[in-house]
Amino acid sequence: EMFLENYWLKNKRSVDKGKNGPTFAWVIPAGQTRKANAADAINDLRTQGLEIHTATTAFKAGTVDVKPGDYIVRADQPYRTLADMYFSLQNYPVANPAPYDDTGWTFALMRNLVITPITDKSILGQPMTMVTSTVKAAGGVQGAGPVIIVDNAADNNLMTFRFKNAAVKMQAAEEDLDATGHHFRAGAFIIAAGDRAKLASQLENLGLSSWAVASAPAVKSHDLDIPRIGYVHSWSRTQDEGWVRAALDTYGVPYTYFADQKLRDGNLRAKYDVIIFPHVGGTAQSQVAGTPKTGSLPLPYKKTDATPNLGYMDQSDDIRGGMGIEGLMNLYKFVEEGGTLITEGSTSTIFPEYNLLPGVTIETPTELFARGTILRGIISDKKSPLVYGYEGTQLPVYFNQAPVINAGGAGNAFAQGGGGGRGAPGLSQNVTPNATPLQLSPWDSAAAAIAAQQKPAAGGRGGRGGGGGFGGGAGADVVRPRVVMQFPASPNDMLLSGTLAGGQSIANKAQLVDAAIGKGHVVMFGIRPFWRWQTQGTYMLGFNAILNWNDLDAGKTVPAAPGRPVSTP
Repeated sequence: EMFLENYWLKNKRSVDKGKNGPTFAWVIPAGQTRKANAADAINDLRTQGLEIHTATTAFKAGTVDVKPGDYIVRADQPYRTLADMYFSLQNYPVANPAPYDDTGWTFALMRNLVITPITDKSILGQPMTMVTSTVKAAGGVQGAGPVIIVDNAADNNLMTFRFKNAAVKMQAAEEDLDATGHHFRAGAFIIAAGDRAKLASQLENLGLSSWAVASAPAVKSHDLDIPRIGYVHSWSRTQDEGWVRAALDTYGVPYTYFADQKLRDGNLRAKYDVIIFPHVGGTAQSQVAGTPKTGSLPLPYKKTDATPNLGYMDQSDDIRGGMGIEGLMNLYKFVEEGGTLITEGSTSTIFPEYNLLPGVTIETPTELFARGTILRGIISDKKSPLVYGYEGTQLPVYFNQAPVINAGGAGNAFAQGGGGGRGAPGLSQNVTPNATPLQLSPWDSAAAAIAAQQKPAAGGRGGRGGGGGFGGGAGADVVRPRVVMQFPASPNDMLLSGTLAGGQSIANKAQLVDAAIGKGHVVMFGIRPFWRWQTQGTYMLGFNAILNWNDLDAGKTVPAAPGRPVSTP
């Protein structure tokens, strides 16, 4: 009885606090740009216990116009604290005690959604209905005609739709287009022939909008070829790569899962079109070497009578040793022969550190402190297929200290070296936490002005691999890397939620790079697009790399050599 009474009192306090403000509710527009992602977010919030309502009529709450069907998270509910924690901005001064983990996790930024706090108490008296089941966004096919154009708003369900219909030919528009009175962003799916009833049913269930037209639009496009995907893991660490697998599994993307040791076997291009190699951690050298071969006995990881819970995803007689130099060169050859390699976080350092990507270097600024934080990303190449579906030129991104990618020699005033982190003068621990809050950069104001001030991404000199390391030995054509996203030019424009010090050391540095080698590409994420089931707003950056794996040169403006664009003299 005492437990139930305490539980009741705790819930009552939470409800009462929600009635007193200053925030009385949060509104999540159901028809916002990424409406399918918004519906997914609502379902995730309900799973965690939050009560969600939908507006039954249009009304105004303060300065916010609420439409019928918009989602409302009331503050006067038992789990109000969860909403307050998720939807608020985090401000973690660098002089605070060292954080154990992430310093920024704002739900709206990580998911790239519109979630508006309401400070007008009258919203609690407006007509609304409790959500009692799984929600989905409005979708389907409008209009008549044999050709279907599927809107691309960077909704993650596009990935599910494409792979559910692997046998159906689909193309991606390489430019914006207008048809049937609707404006489509680059990356829209064009389906010239297919079972309309089947496709329409799927589009409706997935919350994706499309329009039927009489003929294919006159816009440059390329086929969305379904790739054979290889997924590499390291026995050294599998925790972080599991979040990438979670995204692929959830959205129905098939892949072959294998350890980096098997890269030594070679013949990769005959088996795969795309290889995904997620974050492992450590240096480039430690990632290539894998678990050290110490001791005289093998270290197995297998399902046996004594270990029945092991070996579900993969097994090995000896998990020591990684890909080795042989495996690294096989991976390079895979790209050279036309494959697409997707790396993120620490694995993005391997090719540059082994001099396999001239023009791309990895820096370790000692002044930088960016522990699990949300920063502003600048889309510096809007024509790249990697950013299909994203509107504007900016995107909130998750970044955790490293890697800092220099893809063109953009300089800064700080000396480089060391391991990064809180080593700079002035970053000593403060015994009074939050004594001096940081200045956050507003996400929704002056965006155009900030974007206009960005310096163009500098390109590294292209040409054939030469000099030391393996780049010269491989002899493949290595062209100027394509910087698709980068950090802002000014540190004052970077921090959206979390913490940051030494921002000047990452000014204009690359967040997302597409580097061509021979006939293939290496897609390098300095940011972490798949992180702990939180960064759904950047999932499509990785998904776009898969969908457009053999057409990543689309939109390039440099002169083209036979079969491959090359850098200008």
